[in-house]
Amino acid sequence: MKQCNNCNHENEEEGKFCENCGIPLGGTVIQEVAATAEGAPSPVNQQASQYIEEAKKISKMYFSYFLEVLKKPYSSSVNVGKEHFLNGIITIALFSVLIPLITYFGLKGVLSDLNFLGEELNIKPPFTDIVLKPTFAYAIFVFLVAVFTFVSIKLGRVNISFQEVTARFGSFLIPAVALLGLGLIMSILKIKLFVFFVFLGFITAAFLVPPLVIASFKKQSQEGVDVIYGSLLTYFLTFIAMLIMGDMLFEVLKNFVQKSIGTGLF
Repeated sequence: MKQCNNCNHENEEEGKFCENCGIPLGGTVIQEVAATAEGAPSPVNQQASQYIEEAKKISKMYFSYFLEVLKKPYSSSVNVGKEHFLNGIITIALFSVLIPLITYFGLKGVLSDLNFLGEELNIKPPFTDIVLKPTFAYAIFVFLVAVFTFVSIKLGRVNISFQEVTARFGSFLIPAVALLGLGLIMSILKIKLFVFFVFLGFITAAFLVPPLVIASFKKQSQEGVDVIYGSLLTYFLTFIAMLIMGDMLFEVLKNFVQKSIGTGLF
């Protein structure tokens, strides 16, 4: 006997259609529709769930890695290899977005305190111009510093890949990200000390991380460019990049202030 998937009617074994409702017996389509109707996850939902679970797994692993490096930054970072390349990229991304976020909340706090004849002006900084655009600029800047560091190491005749340098660069960058994280909290709470943490975090990333990365790769090699000269070369190229990126970054704030003055907000 064949049982109909639609009405559960018992049919003869040789029958192809249900005697009761006329639905094809053993139809795959009917089973799939019934499964979907009963709430079974669709392929799209299953794929989305897999992405979410994978993102959770990566986040959990990165958080453990972040805390481990933060406890002992140097001793942990000198042993980092290309297996932590993804962690390095995540760290660079965090660094790139934190400074614009701090700028946004800091500027928002300053503007919220402004008033005219006892009335609040209620000026809100544009999120896209203050956060999104500068984030890409900072990402490019940090990437360039990593490239300059890689070039200096290669000039020192060390056989390494860019993935290795990026992974270790990101590891040494973690203390700077932690400083910026504190700065972000302070900017949200309107604690003016956040400016100091932004400055310290940026200086650490631009001028402390590169020589540490170079020295960590050069410690077993005496050939090629010396660590000192490699660091100076990196500083020189970084300074040029800062001049170029500085114009791009501060142009946003300058335009915002000029627009505000032009409309009579200040």
